[in-house]
Amino acid sequence: GYDGGPFFSPGGDWIAYRTDRLAEHQLQIHVMRADGSDDTPLTSGQGVHWAPFWHPTRPWLIWTGADHSDPTKRPNYDLWLVRYEADAAGFRAGRPLRLTDHPGADVLPVFSPDGNLLLWTASRDGGGGRRPTSQLYVSRLDLDAIDAALPAAVSGPQTARAAQP
Repeated sequence: GYDGGPFFSPGGDWIAYRTDRLAEHQLQIHVMRADGSDDTPLTSGQGVHWAPFWHPTRPWLIWTGADHSDPTKRPNYDLWLVRYEADAAGFRAGRPLRLTDHPGADVLPVFSPDGNLLLWTASRDGGGGRRPTSQLYVSRLDLDAIDAALPAAVSGPQTARAAQP
């Protein structure tokens, strides 16, 4: 299958990337150690998940994801965030938290180097009935509120997967 879009964790020990090895055109987020061992899927299902990016100071991983299970509906891409633990025992993640919920696409998230800002591309109506165009959006993050809302990382091989979106 296809593997692409890799990003090293801030400490350089882990790599997050997208892959369609389980189902063609159904991209999922995986992580693995920098040496290629301990490959762990974080997402599953009939969706497209891509553009993973590590928070520089918190144990968080963000990505773009959309549910593609209903071929009669246009998928809506939003930003998803998960808390993780990574150590000698492996990589464990909690359930993801949906950060955006807009009918336009929210994609390609990145954190500022200090982790206080989130920048992403969004296609939203510019007002006045104009056709949505892609623009850059930036938001100052309330790190403590997000941290309180994120489910804890859990252990076990099946619980590392975030089933939705």
